[in-house]
Amino acid sequence: MSATVTEPTLQIELWISFVSLLRSYAAAANLNSAAPAHIEESENSVAIVAAESRLEMHFDSDTGKVRWHKRAASSSPIAGTFELLPQGSIAINGATKDLDHVAIDFIEIALKGHEFTRAEKGPQKGGALAPAAPTEEEKR
Repeated sequence: MSATVTEPTLQIELWISFVSLLRSYAAAANLNSAAPAHIEESENSVAIVAAESRLEMHFDSDTGKVRWHKRAASSSPIAGTFELLPQGSIAINGATKDLDHVAIDFIEIALKGHEFTRAEKGPQKGGALAPAAPTEEEKR
């Protein structure tokens, strides 16, 4: 038996970890929220439900890709994809982010009721739905 983890197995484990982060960050957000979020999950899907919005994610264990979409009564639907990478990060909108930062971003998206980027909030630049601004090193 090989000690090496196969890529599909790794992607499944990363998905499980990501869903766990979503649950944890939703619980933390609920401490300060008038409209608490709850998580609905199945083997390859998860939904973050908060007030009038529902953000659903569907995981393809063969590719490691996740399709997501959000619907809310007060705004237009938004959708996208991201990919769980073997090194334990997420590729989204041309950027690579840590699982925890993307989980936080998606909880905020579900709670806000509209599309946002961290850049709109000031010093926290490069949210999950917007590519990060290039660093000084990347500009060179």
